[in-house]
Amino acid sequence: MTNKILSTSNLYEPKIKGVLGLVDNFSDDSGGLIEGLAIQVLEDRLCKYHKSKYCVSFNSGFWALVASIVSKSIEGRDEIIMPSLTYRRLADVVYWTKHTPVFVDINTDSLAISTNAIREAITSNTALILAVHPIVNCCNVNELINISKEYGIPIVFDAVESVHETYSGKRIGSFGVGEVFSLHASKLINGIEGGYVCTNDQYLFERLQSFRGGDSIGISSKMNDIHAIISLSSLAEINHNVEHNKSIYVKYKLMLSMIPYVRLLEFDESEQTSYKNIVIEILDGSPINRDTLVSFLNKEDILARAHYFPPLHLKRTDYKTINTDMVNTEFSATRYVNLPCGSRVFVSDVERVCSLIKGLADNE
Repeated sequence: MTNKILSTSNLYEPKIKGVLGLVDNFSDDSGGLIEGLAIQVLEDRLCKYHKSKYCVSFNSGFWALVASIVSKSIEGRDEIIMPSLTYRRLADVVYWTKHTPVFVDINTDSLAISTNAIREAITSNTALILAVHPIVNCCNVNELINISKEYGIPIVFDAVESVHETYSGKRIGSFGVGEVFSLHASKLINGIEGGYVCTNDQYLFERLQSFRGGDSIGISSKMNDIHAIISLSSLAEINHNVEHNKSIYVKYKLMLSMIPYVRLLEFDESEQTSYKNIVIEILDGSPINRDTLVSFLNKEDILARAHYFPPLHLKRTDYKTINTDMVNTEFSATRYVNLPCGSRVFVSDVERVCSLIKGLADNE
């Protein structure tokens, strides 16, 4: 009997009845979709959801991020400060915008970009700070924004994993400086594909709209109406999605607490959170290492992944990058594992995953 394949992606499917109802709502008398109407409604609802003044949607998170970098970077400067322990293609995105990635270290307690490392990396050639929220909890948003103001360096937040989060009680997306989100199927709000940027800055809003229309590079990055409709359906069901994720997280927390050589990265439940991602740390003294565990679970159709490995400063690239001191990044690089989560994982699946982890370690 083949095992059920368990993914680390959210893969939430909104109810088809809701999707079809919205298709009807956004269609004309002939049955055709009214072009742009669903997109406009989605942007309005995302503004209300995030408590943001403006929202600009794109056909992908990639273009939302590119548009934000191009629109906010200081002209005549080419260095962008960013973490190394992050999404495997993020440096490629920065290079695509004709900038040089400057990799800086993280804090080991949060796995978020280090504010001290950012300060040390700022030069007269710094065009932008690209702060990425980790997949469990958030960056120190207030301090990062203060650094941006202190040094006069613009900042953009890559918030693709932080849709439902709050920081100091304030919703991610409401901080006004430019926060980028994804509507990919792997994310909390599933639009199949798409992305958007929240901001309170009218100038940035207008530049993003101009970029989306193709004024900057001659390519339109406008969202598809069907993707907007599916995103609206997913957004309407977000509380159900989060409650499911919480049930999975609670079960992991219970079962992993009985395995002494692993540590679950716990969500800060004093804040609002999505409970979407499950990350564990392999502790010192464990009879198994991270790579052994990932390989073992993969053979059991459990698609666990090494967490952001390799870090970007250790990847070979065909373009220039700048490295800084990476002590914390390299310490963390071999310790973390992403475990199955999302709408297609259930409590019984969590029991199987944790039993296999415990069994492997007990037999070593």
